[in-house]
Amino acid sequence: MSELGIVFVTELGRKFRSTIFWLATAGGMLAIAFLVEAPVVLASLARASSSDVVLAGSPALRERAAALMQAHKDFRIVASVDALPPHVTSAYLEAHGKAGAAIAVSLRGRRLHLDVYPKDLSAFDDVEFRSLTPLNIELATGLSPGIVERAGAIERTIHPLDAKFADTREAALAHGVTFGLTFILYLSIVISSQSIMSAVAEEKTNRIAEILIATIDPTNLLYGKTLAAAVIAMAQIALWVGTALLLLPAAATSLASGAGGTGAPGTPHVGETTTLLAILDPGLLVAFAIFFIAGYLQYATIYAAAGSLVSRTEELGAVATPVILPVVAAFLVAQFALVQPAAPIVIACSFVPFLSPFVMFTRVAISEVPGWQIALAVVINVATVAGSFWLAGRIYRVGMLLFGSLPSPKQVFAALRTS
Repeated sequence: MSELGIVFVTELGRKFRSTIFWLATAGGMLAIAFLVEAPVVLASLARASSSDVVLAGSPALRERAAALMQAHKDFRIVASVDALPPHVTSAYLEAHGKAGAAIAVSLRGRRLHLDVYPKDLSAFDDVEFRSLTPLNIELATGLSPGIVERAGAIERTIHPLDAKFADTREAALAHGVTFGLTFILYLSIVISSQSIMSAVAEEKTNRIAEILIATIDPTNLLYGKTLAAAVIAMAQIALWVGTALLLLPAAATSLASGAGGTGAPGTPHVGETTTLLAILDPGLLVAFAIFFIAGYLQYATIYAAAGSLVSRTEELGAVATPVILPVVAAFLVAQFALVQPAAPIVIACSFVPFLSPFVMFTRVAISEVPGWQIALAVVINVATVAGSFWLAGRIYRVGMLLFGSLPSPKQVFAALRTS
């Protein structure tokens, strides 16, 4: 077996046998499970919320207001009374369905008036009660409810400009999935790459590296460590995504059937879960895997090379700061690409090394991208990985033999020219 193969297999076996790796993986799976199940748990435990209200007023007016409020799912009427006490207190709201607010509806002149008594003032800071607008118009104009309803309803047909998504719901879900995957990409690269940098720096400061490079070519040592870390990262992500896919259908079903059977606005239903699983098609997952591996290898090699330059672990912060800026920039550009995937700056950035894994994947996930652009981005990323390996290998070879204070860029370039 070649030196590279020996390092790769040894590093892979060491990582998989590591208790910390399995604890981190299990912790990630638990975190994913919590994020998926948290809405279900919170919906079942949190009986009091700003949307649960006590509605007061004359029976006729109260019934019409309640019908509109519940039809729009803005509020859930937990108690209905003719009048509120002179002083509404939190204890009163607790005694009436643990409501988050009390609302009294009344007529002032020919207009609808609301007296709102919320537990949390900030929760009602920008609530405009748009669901009651038809009732207010009816009272002010004397028009029949049917005329008001027909006049207030605006018919619309949304026509997609491409065949990527069938409707707005599917597009919104795709944006959410894409954000989640790009965040996983960002988090994995930052955490794993910094772990590689710390491990390399530790080997150097402990003088273990001197023994290793005496028997193994430093470049093969770097390549083997980086490739093994990439495999480990992909295994972790596969387990995390698998956990989410296993729990998501049951969680969505529970939310759809929620307490009281109404569900909250924006709650994903079973049909939405099916759409979500359809969005995560094999093509998207393959694209994610390709751009994840490309992005991970680009950053991991540079992080490892940076770690070889430090002589004390205290210097890691000074080296990590400039190296982390490109991945932060890439993530921010990807967020802009979620909104404007066809913007010229976004298209240009999807071909820029170190930015491309984030930006091109985002474009592929939420829009129709010409095949030649995807192919070109893949070629650029492969070339960038090769260039990163070459450059990082040279820096690693020189850096592992440099001891003392943190070398300046001029010293590093001088060492590279003579290596």
